Formats: sequence, C-alpha cells, structure tokens
Amino acid sequence: MSQSLSQEIVLDDLDRKIIEFLQADGRTPYTTIATELNVAESTVRKRITRLIDLEVIKIVGIVDPVKVGLGTVAIVGVKVEGADLEIVVDRLSALPATRYIGVTTGNYDLTVEVAFESSEQLFNFVTHTLREIPGVVDSHTSLLMKVFKQRA
Repeated sequence: MSQSLSQEIVLDDLDRKIIEFLQADGRTPYTTIATELNVAESTVRKRITRLIDLEVIKIVGIVDPVKVGLGTVAIVGVKVEGADLEIVVDRLSALPATRYIGVTTGNYDLTVEVAFESSEQLFNFVTHTLREIPGVVDSHTSLLMKVFKQRA
C-alpha cells in the first residue's frame, strides 16, 4: 500500500512513542510497550500493524558490515546524464554490495553506500562496475572510516 508524495500520514503522540520503542529495539514485545505506555497490548499491536501497512515503519535486522567481514564501506556520489535515473538505480540496487541509494541535489544525482570485504573490491566497483552502467558519467568516493551514530 504505497503512499503518494502528496498524501500525508498523520501520526499522533502514541504512534510516535511506539516508534521510539521500536527504534531502540525492534524486538521489544508489544506487552512491554503497552505496559510502559499504559495502553492495551491490542492497541499497540494494531498501531504497529497500521504503521507497517502504511509503510511508515519497517522492522528489519540491520547488519553491521564490519562485524560480518565487510570492513570497507564507502559513500559514492554518482552523476547520471543521458539515461533514465531509475535504470541506474535498478542496476545499483541489484548489486549485493549496495546498502543504500538516495536521489540527491547538488553535484551528484545519487548517493550510494556500498560495503566490501576489501579495498580491492571497492576499487573494482568504482573502476569497472560503476563505469559500465549506462548513464553514469562521474563519481566521487569517500571511504567511511568510523560510524559514530546510525539510526535505523
């Protein structure tokens, strides 16, 4: 059930508080949230189901790339010309190393986060894989040295 950009979803204080609990730990039992917020467990369950159905939230496991052997993480700005941006996004999305893609303004059209086992794999991505995607005309790669804060 995708929402259009013009359709705003209204969240109340209870929705926001439930989201805060899930952001701290997506495995928090509904009964715990209900007790803390002084509401019925069924209310929490219904609210979370609604938030998921409206695509306001997703409850997923987030992998720390370093802890699973992907110690080379980079942010790549990608400039696209003469091609459908969505084609480039589709090609990048299909790559296992791609963790995030966002359309941006400024010097680059896309910001892409990738994770690899080695700097050699990052090198191959930047010099071969990325350059072979039709429409990609420029990129700028920044190696992510350390993450101090990450929100899901």
